[in-house]
Amino acid sequence: MAAEVDPNVELLPDVPIAGPEEDLFSRSAVATRLGELAIAAPVTAPRLVALTGDGGAGKSSVLRMVTARLGAEAGLALLAFDATSMPTAAAVTATLATELGRMFEALGVVEASDKIRNTLTSYGGIVSGIAKLAGVKVDVAGALERSAESLRAEIAQNLEQLGKRLVIVIDHLDRLPAAELGGVLTALRMYAAIPYASIVIAIDRRTTALRDATALGADPTAFERLVQVELALPAPDRMLLARVLGGGLDRISTRTGRDLDAALPLFDPDGGLALALIETPRDAKRAANALAAALPLASPDADLPALTLEIVLRTLVPEIDAARLAARDRITDKQALFAELADGVTVVRRAHAARAALRWLVIP
Repeated sequence: MAAEVDPNVELLPDVPIAGPEEDLFSRSAVATRLGELAIAAPVTAPRLVALTGDGGAGKSSVLRMVTARLGAEAGLALLAFDATSMPTAAAVTATLATELGRMFEALGVVEASDKIRNTLTSYGGIVSGIAKLAGVKVDVAGALERSAESLRAEIAQNLEQLGKRLVIVIDHLDRLPAAELGGVLTALRMYAAIPYASIVIAIDRRTTALRDATALGADPTAFERLVQVELALPAPDRMLLARVLGGGLDRISTRTGRDLDAALPLFDPDGGLALALIETPRDAKRAANALAAALPLASPDADLPALTLEIVLRTLVPEIDAARLAARDRITDKQALFAELADGVTVVRRAHAARAALRWLVIP
């Protein structure tokens, strides 16, 4: 049986943080601000707040902190759920309807029947059926014959009498197919017009902007028309990203007894070629895990800086022709090889950083 390589390997999980104590990338201030925007005065004003940022930037972590903060606020009724496992707009609105039904029941719904819950999705999830909130009867059995404005006014009246502001937090709407996302935005427009109601969503605007606008429904400007305020998640601090990778290399070195200091300049916040490839906390975790997986297998005489940069490059830029890059020492025309490899990453997201890394690897 082969000898163990690195049995105590440590990998960074790609999961949202549980709270501020795990906030390695200083997102708590953004979470606080997002919560402030959601419940800003006047209390009667409906609003939809969008937290925007690239995939892996930490939006889910921020939403978790926002939910924890708002959950401790008096005078709020809070609903929060993740749309990750919901393939359709109907599934999202059905989940929202179910959660609203549970909330209304907890706040005093005296007739929490299946009939009510099954009809909550009328008008994008606004309550229909017969309910009684805080002693005030809401008789909307004829909901389909009534205007959306009338229903909104009735729900707002009951929220006012309950003394509650409704805050709905939804994560990962951008994972829905484009056509389904359009349906959800249409449904949320109803909620976003109800006084005393606020909606907070997280969405990757880069991803949605690249989709076919016509797939978003009849109104390709649905997002802009729906969102009252958009808060962009700031780019992560380069020093913090460097610390994640430097810490990863240090742990590998401690476990394996191998000196990896020669690779550290690649993660220098001021011009490090490998760090330039890393844009988000998720990128940092993926790169650190890839290094933890591969570096213990390196031969004793390996060029550690070159190997480290190649691992990060291949992990974050899969469009790279890995076979041609690996054969670079056997190819005499380095300029031609660089041009060939660089041409393959011209339109990728990290094109500039990828070209710089390739030049350093290929051309002596």
